[in-house]
Amino acid sequence: MELVIDDPEKIYEISKALSTMTRINILQLVSIMPMSISELTEKLNMSKGNISSHISELENLGLVEVEYQNGIKGIKKIIKAKYDKIIIVLKSSNSPNEA
Repeated sequence: MELVIDDPEKIYEISKALSTMTRINILQLVSIMPMSISELTEKLNMSKGNISSHISELENLGLVEVEYQNGIKGIKKIIKAKYDKIIIVLKSSNSPNEA
């Protein structure tokens, strides 16, 4: 599924969220297959707290979804990409320069 964005405010929000390589890497990894926070921590060599804060930002923008599953040590978060493509349309029918 793809996300097409042409609203300038939404473009700005998504661009800000994708301004870090960590978030881009997370999106790329979970678009291949759903992953737990622990798996992302291992793949990206970062702390769980750091990964979790990036996940929260991506989730707030609707780019990923989080599912909870029972694990060996309790409940674990599974992160899934909501879209396999994000398309930003810079010129749309509601562009400010069109009259």
